[in-house]
Amino acid sequence: MSDTAYLIEKTVEITVARMSNTNLTISEAGGKDVAAFMQPIYDKLSEFAKKEH
Repeated sequence: MSDTAYLIEKTVEITVARMSNTNLTISEAGGKDVAAFMQPIYDKLSEFAKKEH
């Protein structure tokens, strides 16, 4: 598994865990909200991964 795929997988896991405790509206705006939530998580995990290498 590539580093990118691993980071995306972990980002999705964190997002799913968080979103399972919310009442997210399924809509275009809701999708944008999820994407806005996911991006900083991915960025931080990527930052951590770069520090390890």
